[in-house]
Amino acid sequence: MKDTLIIDEYEKTENIYYVVEGVLCVEILNDGKRYISSFIFQNDFFGLDSFSTFKQKEHSIRVISEHATVFCLSKERLLHSLNEEPLFYELLLSNFADIFQRHYGYFNFLHLPTTERIKHALTYLSDHIGILTENEQLELPKFITQEVLSKFCRTSQSRVSISLSELEKEGWLLKKKVPITLK
Repeated sequence: MKDTLIIDEYEKTENIYYVVEGVLCVEILNDGKRYISSFIFQNDFFGLDSFSTFKQKEHSIRVISEHATVFCLSKERLLHSLNEEPLFYELLLSNFADIFQRHYGYFNFLHLPTTERIKHALTYLSDHIGILTENEQLELPKFITQEVLSKFCRTSQSRVSISLSELEKEGWLLKKKVPITLK
């Protein structure tokens, strides 16, 4: 269910999770504000911190879509399964490598001017969770709001609104209101 906290900010999990359906986000608290550092999409694993030597972490995992189905597997059960079926190693490691690549790409766009950051974020999200409409327009799910974009792009909601208006005026966006629709 939307806004459900799967892992809280200071909890070090002992489990690995798999997203069957839905979208989650990794939130970090910085200067008293909650930011989204990355998204977790369908078919992604998370909970790698269960293998970390760090005693504590500083991020939480929250459901942002209306619904999500997340499968939970204890670290011990995962290790046992991997020993029984070594092919699962490749699946798990490929998934984590893909997640890291997406996360590294995120840091490449933080230096951009705000409107370019918003444009980059919308392209990124449309590549992963965009929905092609009957009119062959790319629409983002309704849970991708100005608030979500402001947390991901590390800017104010009012600046997101201004940037969306600019992108709509340029013709890059067809609709800036939820559901945001790209051309």
